[in-house]
Amino acid sequence: MKPILYFILFLATTACTRTGIRLNSLHSDTQHEEGLQVARQLSQDLKVVTAFESVYRSRQRGTSIEYLIFDTEVTNISEHPLEVKPGDFEITALDDKKNVVLKGYSGVWTQKALDPDQELIRVDRQMQQEQKVLKFNKVFNTVLLIGLAAADISNQTNNRQSYREFASKSAGIAGGWQALAIKRVTDRQRFANRMDQLSWEKGNFQQETFRRTVLNPGESVRGKVLLESNREAAYYRVDYPVTQQPISFLFEQKLVREKKRRR
Repeated sequence: MKPILYFILFLATTACTRTGIRLNSLHSDTQHEEGLQVARQLSQDLKVVTAFESVYRSRQRGTSIEYLIFDTEVTNISEHPLEVKPGDFEITALDDKKNVVLKGYSGVWTQKALDPDQELIRVDRQMQQEQKVLKFNKVFNTVLLIGLAAADISNQTNNRQSYREFASKSAGIAGGWQALAIKRVTDRQRFANRMDQLSWEKGNFQQETFRRTVLNPGESVRGKVLLESNREAAYYRVDYPVTQQPISFLFEQKLVREKKRRR
């Protein structure tokens, strides 16, 4: 399966190192194709081909969430239509003995794949929120501008103050003008950066991800399946339990140090 550039430029990087994730497929039917380990498995109704590609880091509500990206193709080999959707994929974290990893008292650590349709709703809401933040900042900056202008006029026309007082206030007002100018540029730059990022995410979720669809006999669908990572896991089991013969893949997780490069 040919790798597609996807979500690898999500964050600007710096010249330092960080710990990345590598997954090795332990499935018996795995082949190396163009730098990826491509695993294949068939059930009575489906053929699933998948390969770990890269990591997507999403920041939501101040929290960073890490997702494993699997380039995946599902083919309907049955004689009847089948509905396939990303939520059918599940990932379970396993320890070094390939037993399940427990998450506190909540039981087995199992997560369903990210739903692109829900992510598109989230991105649209965040874009609307960024618009509101920009509008608020514009109003606030206008209030600051009026206040600085009034303070400057008052200082210029106040004949009762000493020269030292006048000079001190003038310096403070000048600093205020400079700070306001910097804030206005920063506000606009932040808005532009966030909107570019969100627009980019939206395009990827619309065009690259595995989407819900109905496959007729012989038809296939391909896209990215995003499954949340767990850095405490030694192995992952990726399940697709939608038929009488569930399909499962086993991956070994390795944490590696990788260099971050400035974009």
